[in-house]
Amino acid sequence: MNFKNQQLIKASVVIVIMAGIFGALSVTIENIGQATGKLFAICMSIILFGMTAVISMIAGRKPENKNLGIAGIIISGIAFLLVFTLILTEFSNDIFLKIVFSFFISAIAIAHINLLHYFNLQNKYALYARITATTAIVVFSLFIITQVFSPFPNFNSFTGNQAVYKLIIAALIIDLSATLLVPLCNNLEVAKPTELTFNEEHDSTGEENISAE
Repeated sequence: MNFKNQQLIKASVVIVIMAGIFGALSVTIENIGQATGKLFAICMSIILFGMTAVISMIAGRKPENKNLGIAGIIISGIAFLLVFTLILTEFSNDIFLKIVFSFFISAIAIAHINLLHYFNLQNKYALYARITATTAIVVFSLFIITQVFSPFPNFNSFTGNQAVYKLIIAALIIDLSATLLVPLCNNLEVAKPTELTFNEEHDSTGEENISAE
């Protein structure tokens, strides 16, 4: 996939501008009907999933992140198509709604991970923060999706699954705090440890031999 295709980028710019204009106009209309509401929802979907796709595209320009970037673009595209179908058809099947929500969460999660991998890390502390944030994002997303596909909760299930919900909130807090730590730690001035090369070791050995003689 060519992340620098100018024709695709220009077409995307036009689409985003149109989505922004029509989305803004749709909320200024005096009598907002069903068609206007659908137009607003579609425009917001284009902007939202466009953001997640663009973040993945930019991060994917780095060779080591190419596969992750492609995955983010694909997931964002599928999520948009599902939401677009849902808006137009108003298909209210329970399983379909859960699938749509799962792709919505996945698109945001992968874009978040791609954003973290866009940074050029300068020290090990930033690396540890990124690993922690990535792990928390994955845990949070999986738990959310798992809960979505579980039977519809009632009061008893809420009280019985408190540990699960606490874990979800904890993962979210760790995710957000570790995300904040990545750029902060990346700006720390860390003294690099002295690294001995083979030549330096060889020279010191030679000096010892000379002194011994």
